[in-house]
Amino acid sequence: MILFAGCTGPATPGPGPASTTSPGILPATVAVTAVPSQELTSSEPTQPSHLPTETLTTVPTTRIASDNPHLEHLNVTKKTFADPLPNCLIANAFPSVAGDPAYGIGQVVPKLTAISDDDYQAFLRKYTEGKAENTPLKSLPVCQGTAAEPTWNFIEIRVVLDPTNFQPSNYTITEEVHSQGNVVARFATDQKLILNQQFAMTSYVPIRTSELDLFESVGLTYTRH
Repeated sequence: MILFAGCTGPATPGPGPASTTSPGILPATVAVTAVPSQELTSSEPTQPSHLPTETLTTVPTTRIASDNPHLEHLNVTKKTFADPLPNCLIANAFPSVAGDPAYGIGQVVPKLTAISDDDYQAFLRKYTEGKAENTPLKSLPVCQGTAAEPTWNFIEIRVVLDPTNFQPSNYTITEEVHSQGNVVARFATDQKLILNQQFAMTSYVPIRTSELDLFESVGLTYTRH
């Protein structure tokens, strides 16, 4: 009877059913965690800000090459004298050349020297009767009775350049002597080149007659400073 009367009483919510609502909160928590992922994707449009830096690195730098002077004229004369010059005369005029046993193209380490046009003209005035090539040589008392061999001659190199650099600039102009496909000597000249002002230079290379055939050609290189 007591049990029956208890079943007919009004039902009141107890703590048990209220606790069953806590698992229902989990889906709401998962939904909240999706919001940060949307914020990350919204930052993607800022990435193209790096593109201008990348394109700048692709700009070519060709100014130095394009500013090289134009070679207007290059003429090489392998013999300035029709007849070879005796060793004693060259030894007096250029002792550092004729007196150097290591001088020449045919050496293990080739060695050549270029003299300026002024020095060459001074040689002609001092050692030739006509102050020019192919005129009688002056007789030197010190050379009487000496052997003519080895005989010598000169290679003449004439260059004319047309500058192309817009601003006046300093260049190192290098003449490269080629023999059997190799560069055997380099002669460098420093010069300021100015647009519309031609630059001309002439140099002479003393060489033994026996090595004339080893001399092949001359090339030019330029270095802007």
